[in-house]
Amino acid sequence: MERSQIVAEAVNLTKPGRALDLACGLGRNAIFLVEQGLSVVGIDIAPPAIEGIDTRVLDLERNPLPFEDDAFDMGCVIHFLHRPLFAEARRVTWPGGLIVSAIHTVRSTMNPKYTVAIGELRSLFSDWEILVYREDEIAEIVARRPSPGPSGRPSPAG
Repeated sequence: MERSQIVAEAVNLTKPGRALDLACGLGRNAIFLVEQGLSVVGIDIAPPAIEGIDTRVLDLERNPLPFEDDAFDMGCVIHFLHRPLFAEARRVTWPGGLIVSAIHTVRSTMNPKYTVAIGELRSLFSDWEILVYREDEIAEIVARRPSPGPSGRPSPAG
């Protein structure tokens, strides 16, 4: 049960903090994040109990995330597509924090209901700093939420 490569790349681009693993499944990425020194909350419709990880049961397709705005340094959405979840992940990510995602594209053999269009994942984060982006059968992204500048507005460099 190996962690996602894009999650490993994202860890190298952030400092230890609080991470949210959405649709965590069996916890492969959550376990990796804990091993890297992050405090992790894993959410799934039926998450297993994973030592060292705060796992919570939530239907991500029917419920908003039960967290305050700006609550996490990193959010992970790996191989789970429910488009409104991206807005929720953005909401709970701290300014300067990262969202990391990998979603099958229309180029894959995945059921088209669970795929993104070419360029769609990048467009969801067009107002964030894109640190890593790859796209073929799977679209992968690491995006940093802009930090407010001195005026209170997001700075262009994040």
